[in-house]
Amino acid sequence: MIATVTLNPALDKTVFVEGLQVGDTNRVRKVELDAGGKGINASRMLAVLGEETIALGFVGGRAGRFITSDLAEEGIPTDFVQTRVETRTNVAIEDLNGNPPTTLNEKGGPILPEELEQLKEKIKYWAGRSRIMIFAGSIPQGIDTGIYRDLIAMAQKEGAQAILDADGEPLILGIESHPVMIKPNRAEAERICGKKLTATEDVAEAAKNRVQQGVEIVVVSMGKHGAVAATKDEVWHAVPPSVETISTIGSGDSMVAGIAAAIARGETLAQALALGSAAGAATAMSSGVEMGKRADIDRLLPNVILKRM
Repeated sequence: MIATVTLNPALDKTVFVEGLQVGDTNRVRKVELDAGGKGINASRMLAVLGEETIALGFVGGRAGRFITSDLAEEGIPTDFVQTRVETRTNVAIEDLNGNPPTTLNEKGGPILPEELEQLKEKIKYWAGRSRIMIFAGSIPQGIDTGIYRDLIAMAQKEGAQAILDADGEPLILGIESHPVMIKPNRAEAERICGKKLTATEDVAEAAKNRVQQGVEIVVVSMGKHGAVAATKDEVWHAVPPSVETISTIGSGDSMVAGIAAAIARGETLAQALALGSAAGAATAMSSGVEMGKRADIDRLLPNVILKRM
């Protein structure tokens, strides 16, 4: 079992236009509604990869009911805490001309103290029944930025390996509980390092430095330039085959899911990074917030270029 925890899920509304014109009227070609949030996306990819998973977090109101129903239709079990406030809605404007998406993300929350306590009890329960627990995404209003540090310590005490995919202070504080793995992207890694990471070698060095601070595996994703994974014994650079990118939404979450699945299966670091890279690339080929297809992942996997650094 691989559990995911999404503290700030969202109803993702993706609007497709052709040639986005800011400050003018745009004709919408189509609209997609999906359950969103980094941990939820990871659960969706884990299901694609055939892994047993369950999604935890906060949901509320009509948007929350949609998320629960949407995941049920995909065969993904959930154990959410029902909140007093409505789950946020995030809007992504996808330009069919190939320009990067424009996203409008609500804050989410506020979460009440009693709701947080309910989630902690669920995390304790499922951590004791999961090999890996993925903590991912932003923090809603009403919750301290040190929450990941506390939840990771709790999960690991119950026997689960914790993976953290977050940004800024929640990531920095979360590292204090020594998760088995963190997965910042290059920009997030630059923020926690306090410097630019221009070359792949710079990224590798930054990843190794974080390993020395108590994280077993550090993965830094770099978009089309692939990803670097480091442990105390080895560093690998993976580059997926070139694909036609339709939407990058969820690609990083898919990478986390692929790596987590490989770790759960007892595969090597190189194999885990390759599977994560293939999963991320397959999702980039998919529309809106759709996850990559298993057939595409299987086709891309043998063509991922791995280099030991």
